[in-house]
Amino acid sequence: MVTSAIKTFTQKVNWKDLDFIIIDMPPGTGDTQLTFSQEIKIDGAIIVSTPQEVALLDVKRGIKMFDKLGVKILGLIDNMSYFIGDDGKQYNIFGEGGVKKTAEEFEKEFLGEIPIDPEIGKSGDEGKPIVEKNPEHVISRIYLKIAREIKNQYLKI
Repeated sequence: MVTSAIKTFTQKVNWKDLDFIIIDMPPGTGDTQLTFSQEIKIDGAIIVSTPQEVALLDVKRGIKMFDKLGVKILGLIDNMSYFIGDDGKQYNIFGEGGVKKTAEEFEKEFLGEIPIDPEIGKSGDEGKPIVEKNPEHVISRIYLKIAREIKNQYLKI
C-alpha cells in the first residue's frame, strides 16, 4: 500500500512548478525510504533526529542506506535539542551533541539545532506556522537559517 501511495503521490499528482517538495518520512530504513530511494528521483535527503543515542542508531543506518543508494544527504538537523526553562537555564533533555557528532563522523553537513519551544506547538495548533505567525521569534530565525543552509547545500548538487 505504501509503495502504491508513493507512486501515485509522485507520478499522478500535477504539482505544477515547484522549487522543492519535502516529504517527511518515519525514522529508519524501512520500505518507505527504500521505495523513495529506488523508485523516485531524489535530489537530496535531510535527516532530522533527536540527540538520543537510540535515535542516532537509526540515523547511522539511514546515512549508510542513502550513501549506498547514491542519495545525496544535504545535512543533519538536531530536533528537540534542548529546552530553555523559565529560569533561563538550558536543559538537554535528550542528550547533547549527538547529531552534530554523527554528522562529523560521517562527514555530513550539520544544519543546526532546533530547541523545544511551546510556541511551535501553539502556532501549529492555530494552523499558522511560527515562521509566518512571528517571523522574528528565535525559533523562526533558526528555521529560516536552516532553510537557507539546505538551499545552499541543494545548489551544490
